[in-house]
Amino acid sequence: MDSKGIFIAGSDMNAGKTTLSLGLISWLEENASGSVSFMKPLGQKTMLFDGESVGEDTFLVNTSLGLDMPLQYTAPFTMSSGMAQQYLSEGRPSDLEKRIRKAFRYLRSHSDLVVVEGTGHPGVGSVFDLCNARVAGIMDIPVLMVLDGGIGRTIDRFTLCSSLFREHSIPIIGVVINRVLESRMEKVKEYLDPWFNRMGVPVFGYIPFVNSLARPSIGMLGRELGFQADERQGSGSISPAEGFITGFGSTAEILKEIGGSPRSALLLSSHREEVLDAILARRLSGSLAEGPGAIVLCGGPPQGDPQVADGCRQLGIPLYSTARTAGDSVSILNRRVFKVEPGESIKIGEIVRTIKSSVDLQAVIDAVASGPVVPGRGMEKPISRLRSWFSRTFRGR
Repeated sequence: MDSKGIFIAGSDMNAGKTTLSLGLISWLEENASGSVSFMKPLGQKTMLFDGESVGEDTFLVNTSLGLDMPLQYTAPFTMSSGMAQQYLSEGRPSDLEKRIRKAFRYLRSHSDLVVVEGTGHPGVGSVFDLCNARVAGIMDIPVLMVLDGGIGRTIDRFTLCSSLFREHSIPIIGVVINRVLESRMEKVKEYLDPWFNRMGVPVFGYIPFVNSLARPSIGMLGRELGFQADERQGSGSISPAEGFITGFGSTAEILKEIGGSPRSALLLSSHREEVLDAILARRLSGSLAEGPGAIVLCGGPPQGDPQVADGCRQLGIPLYSTARTAGDSVSILNRRVFKVEPGESIKIGEIVRTIKSSVDLQAVIDAVASGPVVPGRGMEKPISRLRSWFSRTFRGR
């Protein structure tokens, strides 16, 4: 088993693999004398960068943490529409395993540890004969699994997902439980700790659910709803609005919602002029100290007094409009899971701090060096040299 790599697997899409990768790499950069690199062998979601299609997660981690490695090695294969059918019918591209192996070898030779992020749940990639377990096997590296917080469902998902890695004789060094509600934290630990202990699987940490990390930025809302800034606002600073609240109730109810979540964007029908007037009046009088973080007028721009836009501008409330109705807008947003994006430095910083305070990352690194022996893998060789190397490299400067 190669001690210069760790595979971050998740029980499902959006389980927290990228979140954990960000925190782990940041911690290693602070506590290790050696260098770290990141790799996502199979990318699903892509974006354009310098005219090329690149994996979103790879771009996020590399740019957020200042990792300087060529994208051809950090993201050797990105899936796109129609590629699965092409592979099944024609066997192309036929060099995927070679690409992954070459990329890992390059990163391994240029850094002291390679953090490799899996894709979706462990079975993703099977259509290319490259499920997560197979990919980890190609690189011959151990697995750290991220599971969504809970009790019964967490155990069920681990049982299902770990079976694929066992089938490929890939050792799982432990798990991290993500998004645990603070109100349930102690109860979840009470049941999961003894269960995983009986399974011989270390639990390296419980990451609490942080509401602000789940909220979409105003940029995300804009892309989903296709809204435009009101031209009368002129140029201004980027809105810090996070998350959204809906304006379906009475004026009093909406004002109460704003008061309880002043940084959230308000989705409001453009016909609710009385609500707009009330917001401006309360803000000007001081009875509403702050908020909303932005106003998104659904169904088009306001049809009434143009002074609404002027008032918003004077109060520093960004004003946007979308042709979608308020109902359609809320329906679209409720179906989406929003992830952190490059450039969201405040949110990325919060992610990193949360991981460092919630996960025993030193124990993770120690486990990579002395990972469990899996029968049939020829792991009889002494591991003392691995432990010595990791101790020298990752136990502080």
